[in-house]
Amino acid sequence: MALTTASALLLAGGAFSATSQIMGAQQQAKAIKQQAEFNAQVYDQQAAIIQEKKKIQDVQFAREAARARGSIIARTAGKGLLLSGSPAAILADTESQMLFDKAIADYNLEIDRNYALSGAGYYRRSGAIQSRLARFQGYTGAFSTILNTGANMAMMNYLPKRAGKL
Repeated sequence: MALTTASALLLAGGAFSATSQIMGAQQQAKAIKQQAEFNAQVYDQQAAIIQEKKKIQDVQFAREAARARGSIIARTAGKGLLLSGSPAAILADTESQMLFDKAIADYNLEIDRNYALSGAGYYRRSGAIQSRLARFQGYTGAFSTILNTGANMAMMNYLPKRAGKL
């Protein structure tokens, strides 16, 4: 059976449309994955910054603890007392309070870091899912276009034959 010009144009148009839908979906999927990876990298950087913030906090804590320790020892020695009894109790209490404050700050930083890492994972998973969905929609649209083109071709071939029988 020879194709008429209209049939050939319809077939070529359908093929072009289906190919365009697939190519567009592939480009969209790639863009979605790139954007998701960029967003995930931002969260990874935030987690790294929080980790560095913790290191800085640890150094600051060590300095503050040494300063407090030195101050208590200097005041006690300046009064001619030995570091025992009440001055030792004050030193121990001060250090334990500082350690407690440090533990709270460490916990808060760890929560922030975990939140950032969770955000990075979310964007990676979400990007992968949206990318697959975009590809699927492209293939679905292309399949639908091919079916519609086939149906139109069939109608173009069927109607003239049917009209001749009436």
